[in-house]
Amino acid sequence: MVPAALLVAWFFGARWIDQPWLYPSPVRVADQLAHPLRDHFGLGSLADNTLISLVRVLIGFTLAALLGVTLGLGLGCVSALRGLFEPLVEILRPLCPIAWLPFAIAVFKLQTLPQLFGVAHSRTIFDHVQLGMIFILFWGGFFPIFTCTLDGVRGVRRNYLSLARMLGAGPWQRFLHVFLPASLPMILTGFRQGLGLCWFVIIAAEMLPGSDSGIGYLLLYAADLCAMDVVIASMVIIGVIGALLNFTMRATMQAFLRWHGKEI
Repeated sequence: MVPAALLVAWFFGARWIDQPWLYPSPVRVADQLAHPLRDHFGLGSLADNTLISLVRVLIGFTLAALLGVTLGLGLGCVSALRGLFEPLVEILRPLCPIAWLPFAIAVFKLQTLPQLFGVAHSRTIFDHVQLGMIFILFWGGFFPIFTCTLDGVRGVRRNYLSLARMLGAGPWQRFLHVFLPASLPMILTGFRQGLGLCWFVIIAAEMLPGSDSGIGYLLLYAADLCAMDVVIASMVIIGVIGALLNFTMRATMQAFLRWHGKEI
């Protein structure tokens, strides 16, 4: 009932104000959402720019997950490595990903993913995937995944390890059958946090100089032109995509962790 009441208040509020360039009615926003392939300002459609943002997020998140889990497991299992790298991690972790955007623009310029492999124009969506954006997304997703993985490994119960040693398990077997399964809940928690942060970071990064596409860039461009129906439609898409990503990660955690929390 609450969303319905808000929609009714929005509808009559828009009619009372009668300034669609400032306060569009839900009908105008719904019309934009009903035509996601409509081109806007020569920048592409809502669907095109949303897809570009999603591709950027998935690439950055995948890189963050691979390196975050690898380093988290390695440092968690080897205390000597943890003592060597943990001070550096604690210095770098508080740095906001958006703060790295000027650095990423200066280093990577507007170089795209195909250009990294010597292809000037691939005529695919990857022509819109700038390396600077990938770096920002990687930075945003890496630390939640890394810290959760590290905490998961360090939180493995000692009696599990003692039992594995008593049964003759070697280092690799202890890693594969004790450390990895026991830390899996925290690893997936890190994935959930990292993916959500990557989506938040890409929207913010696309609103800053250096971007030329994406749903965040389209939102800001439409705001400059007072096309508030496009702005609100973009906001709705951002919220729905964020909720779907969170729901997907929660469903994945439930599927992989049916045993978790059922110990007697």
